[in-house]
Amino acid sequence: MNIQSSAEILKAAIERFNPTHFVSMVSGGKDSAASDQVARELGVKIDFVMHGNTRCGIAETSQFVRDTYGKLGEYVEADAGTAYEDYVIRKGFFGKGLSAHAYAYRVLKATPFRKAVSAAIRKGKRDIRVMLLNGARKDESENRQKHLQVWRQDPASPGNIWVNLIHDWSQDDRDEYLDSRGTPINPVAKALCRSGECMCGTMQSKEERVEAAALYPAWGKWLADLEYEVVSKHGFGWGAPFTKHRDVWQADLFQPMCKDCIARAA
Repeated sequence: MNIQSSAEILKAAIERFNPTHFVSMVSGGKDSAASDQVARELGVKIDFVMHGNTRCGIAETSQFVRDTYGKLGEYVEADAGTAYEDYVIRKGFFGKGLSAHAYAYRVLKATPFRKAVSAAIRKGKRDIRVMLLNGARKDESENRQKHLQVWRQDPASPGNIWVNLIHDWSQDDRDEYLDSRGTPINPVAKALCRSGECMCGTMQSKEERVEAAALYPAWGKWLADLEYEVVSKHGFGWGAPFTKHRDVWQADLFQPMCKDCIARAA
């Protein structure tokens, strides 16, 4: 296991950015579970645990995060609210692929994350530097190895610094570590082999949708009902390519809380 590599990443990031606050980003997947566990083992004073609730994923994941991490200290939910439904009813589903995913990431995660940090931590104060610890790993795909960075400042909010605490770990490293520490694992992640906190349709397959709907029928019915309404207005459904021209959003592949989706797509 690469605890030492995580310690070195953390030390270097702290020396470079001198953060005023530490936030553990927890999606409900195994990578972020390992990142949170490592941070605590390394003695990081975690000020907040933050979870992104896209409202288009499996609700049981967000409930697991609340139940498990909410009791460990200050808990913040970056809640996208009705953003997904509002967007797809107004414009149609996001589409398929990296460019479509960039739209979804901005609407469902990046914007709510920035708002949550601002409301819970920054509160209008200057010189607040927030270190967002997450579990993105370099070995998830060849594509991610080319584009993933150990740390990066949010270009829209440079005081938010994303640090990939288990950047150098393999999947086996992660799983062995979680087992050895007895870390609680989200039942959704066990069942679907992913956190399921976002099922926006830009990266998931039809087969993944069928599997998730069979295991979580409330989610499946919600999506089917929404899709019926969207198709009647726009003519294409969840997980389908755009049926008409749209401006292409330049995909920024640094999307640390969507790493599993991007890895599968690659």
